[in-house]
Amino acid sequence: MNDANKTDNINFIAVDFDQTLIDIHTGGRFKGTIAELSSHVRPMFIHLFKAAHASGIKIAIVTFSPQTRDISHVLEIHFPDFAHEIVIRGRDHTWKYEGNGMRNGKQEFMASAAEELLNKYGHAMEIAKKTTILFDDDDANIELALRDGVRAIWINPERSHLLIGDILAMPCTTLMK
Repeated sequence: MNDANKTDNINFIAVDFDQTLIDIHTGGRFKGTIAELSSHVRPMFIHLFKAAHASGIKIAIVTFSPQTRDISHVLEIHFPDFAHEIVIRGRDHTWKYEGNGMRNGKQEFMASAAEELLNKYGHAMEIAKKTTILFDDDDANIELALRDGVRAIWINPERSHLLIGDILAMPCTTLMK
């Protein structure tokens, strides 16, 4: 692969929390224990996060939930070596997006997380729409991301266990150079 193609590789994944990273919808009002909430993390995302981190891909949780502290604790349980590197953007009023990009769906959440990562890692990396992928169970968020030039994968809560097979069955439209 030549260097021109390398700039299009995924280097940032953004994952919704409710019904995506976890297999339940908390509505931002989960009342159980962190251990109970942690038990709902989908195994495929445990594998994906570990592989992404090992490959240098940055990770963010982008959620409409205000329970970001609980989400942080769940991440610490599953990813003790790198949970502190995962940026969390939720409706907790701890962040603000200052850019000019789309503010609908998860777009401003992803953009704010990318800004934090760029501030942390400097210009040693470039995060762009074309190098980002969103995983979300809400088809409206997926549609907005795709319309804004961000790659996106819809997590069907009823078929999430079939996701890997569904991805592998997709026709390949990228030509190798």
